[in-house]
Amino acid sequence: MEGNLSKNEPKNGRMVSLDALRGLDMLFIIGLDALVYRLAPLYPDNRAWQTIREQMGHSPWEGMTVYDMIFPLFVFMAGISMSFSLRRQQAEGKPAGKIMVKMWKRALILIVLGWIINGPLIWDTGQMRYASVLGLIGISGALAGSWVVLSKSNLRGALVGATLILTAIGILQGAGGDLTPTGCFNSKVDALLCPGILHSGCYDPEGPLCILSASGLSLLGYAGGLFLTRQNMSETKRSLSLLVSGGILLILGEQMPVIKGIWTPGFVLCCGGIGLVLMGILHPVTDVAGMRRWCYPLTVVGSNALFIYMLTHLISFPALAERLCCGAYRAILPPESLAAGYAGTGLLLAWLLCLFLYRRRLFIRL
Repeated sequence: MEGNLSKNEPKNGRMVSLDALRGLDMLFIIGLDALVYRLAPLYPDNRAWQTIREQMGHSPWEGMTVYDMIFPLFVFMAGISMSFSLRRQQAEGKPAGKIMVKMWKRALILIVLGWIINGPLIWDTGQMRYASVLGLIGISGALAGSWVVLSKSNLRGALVGATLILTAIGILQGAGGDLTPTGCFNSKVDALLCPGILHSGCYDPEGPLCILSASGLSLLGYAGGLFLTRQNMSETKRSLSLLVSGGILLILGEQMPVIKGIWTPGFVLCCGGIGLVLMGILHPVTDVAGMRRWCYPLTVVGSNALFIYMLTHLISFPALAERLCCGAYRAILPPESLAAGYAGTGLLLAWLLCLFLYRRRLFIRL
């Protein structure tokens, strides 16, 4: 399997279904969540709107919402992308050592970008948070990628790695704590190993054990990527394999505690299952059947996910929209709708910037 490019592998580095799913994920981050939060209060008696708004926030502890999936889905998709990039590098004859060095360089860059997003770089452990979303993505991807390279890049190696990681995490969390915010094993590890401010006070959802759990999710994504490019399977069988595998992971995950804050094995399995199901639906529709027009707005965003993620954390697009449109909006909108108007316009401005880059084939990625 290693070193052989499948006819289904995106030769230009872009798989439409993957970009579309990444774009859908990014829409929540760059303003769709804020727009829902501003619109829902306008319809206080509409149960549908209130339910959607509830799904735009994280679960207090145990359980899972749509918003809990946003960040982990990126980790899963990074695993899928890794299945393409590794096979291309191996096909080019790059030695394993150089491939792994490249992974860890990327991880280091993401760690630094994560620090920039977190806030001022004052290097004070009492005032700076060192753990970050981008840091978790980078390190977990490098860990998963290193395992894949050392295990000869095959499906069995990826699944064995994910199983070992999630089993170890499950044992540590079950034997070392009581699965509460203050008593969980993650909080003890974070207090010992994670410098600086912890995001949730007593634990950090991007701490060392969560990074390890995320590497298991990345390996599940890598396995999904191998399914997408297997040469000995028909398109129908490939899609069914993804759907069935995703369903099995969901069923297994729901039998365990599902806690996003500490990335329990149950949470990781549910995220992996949902990711496989979504790709099992999107891939045959977009990449196989060629029905791509409907997902064009998503692909535009997904093609520059890292860039727009960074920018929306450094610039407030709703604030920019208010600065540009406040006079006109105050003339045509009731006061209670102004916030929604600015949120919607901010989302549109971010999307238009992605469109500008997409049409000029400018893809900013590591």
